[in-house]
Amino acid sequence: MKQNSANFIKKLPWKIKLMLSGAIAIFLAFLLFSLMEYHMVSKWMMNREESNVKKTLADIATFYKQNEDTLTEKDIKSSGLFLKKMNTKDQMIRVYDQSGAIIISDKNVSFSVLEPNPGFSQRVERVYFEDKDLLVARYPLNVKYFTGTIEVIRQLKSYHEMMKNLAWGMTVFGMAAILLSALSGYVLASQLLRPVRALANTMKRIKENGFHERMEASSQKDELSDLINVFNEMMDNLEKSFTQQKQFVEDASHELRTPVSILEGHVSLLNRWGKKDPAILEESLGASLQEINRLKKIINDLLTLTRVENQWVTTVTKADVYEIIIRLVKNLELLHPDYVLVLDLDKQIPHAAISEQHLEQILIILIDNAIKYSPENKTIEITVKHMENHICFTVRDHGIGIPSEQISNVFNRFYRVDKARSRESGGTGLGLSIAKQIIDKYHGSIVIESKEGVGTKVTLIIPT
Repeated sequence: MKQNSANFIKKLPWKIKLMLSGAIAIFLAFLLFSLMEYHMVSKWMMNREESNVKKTLADIATFYKQNEDTLTEKDIKSSGLFLKKMNTKDQMIRVYDQSGAIIISDKNVSFSVLEPNPGFSQRVERVYFEDKDLLVARYPLNVKYFTGTIEVIRQLKSYHEMMKNLAWGMTVFGMAAILLSALSGYVLASQLLRPVRALANTMKRIKENGFHERMEASSQKDELSDLINVFNEMMDNLEKSFTQQKQFVEDASHELRTPVSILEGHVSLLNRWGKKDPAILEESLGASLQEINRLKKIINDLLTLTRVENQWVTTVTKADVYEIIIRLVKNLELLHPDYVLVLDLDKQIPHAAISEQHLEQILIILIDNAIKYSPENKTIEITVKHMENHICFTVRDHGIGIPSEQISNVFNRFYRVDKARSRESGGTGLGLSIAKQIIDKYHGSIVIESKEGVGTKVTLIIPT
């Protein structure tokens, strides 16, 4: 049963849940307040009834004790007019002697008369008699010629009517308060959930129409406006990522289609003529191997880029910058003996907060690009300086340069300033994308400054 109730509540719309929770909270608060108020009013009313009875009893006793030296039973019997004046509705006043015989009585009640109890001392007590709630007050009257008891019996009818009216009023007011709270809770929940509904509708439109839909920013500064801002930022990032992914697929398809087409052409040529012509066979095999190598490089670069994007750097090992730079420059001088690599390196350079493998990979990409695009002036300047909490690497060439309007695109995948010359030099257009992805993982930065026909300067900053 409890499980079914829990499942039913879970299936309710949030608007109804908020309305019910608000109504229940107000009901519980009102119930607690009503119980406290009812108890306090009940106590106050009862104290008032007791005070009235005590005052009546005291006034009667004072009247009789005015002549206590001469008061007799006959005088008490003749005090009926006084008792009548002292009596009120739902009350009985009587005087009886020490044997319980009633001397005088005045009755304004509809219940049966209680048996006298002359043995009681002065006190006020609450008695239930024949389904009647009574307040009984007694006072011992001991004078020279008479010994007995003054008794006032009051039916608590007005008390119960007052408490009944109070309970009824509280019930009616409580029901009205619950209905009003439920209505106001429903309206408030509708207002609060309006941005959420708008968010859901926007998501549906995005699903149907694409990533260009956005939610209208709210002028209010609250949690929902923060949610809207985060959602819009997330959609901006998703749209950008989707666009880049689409562009990446198109570029990858284009880059892979060219070598595959060349391979297909040479294999067809071999199939038709190369079997008997050694010259065609040698030429086609050489071209095919060249295109296969280009395919391998593209695939390897794509795999490297994917690994970098999915890699999350948790612990950073310090890289020995001095040793890596010295070793790297020597190896590149052996690979490119016709280039001059000018190195400006501080001997006391500290370690960098990056793995040695990634630092070497980034530097190879930057220096290799400088070499590729400097066909005439073959001097490459490499500078490494320590600046406060980071290390600054600079690679400068005097090659063909990059047009200013294209500098912002060089980190895009497969982007090449001069596609024909890049293909001739073996470039895939993925090197700078890989370098940017790696350096971002280590909270560093990379900046390119270039002028067409003058050269390019790449600045790499890595924390220490």
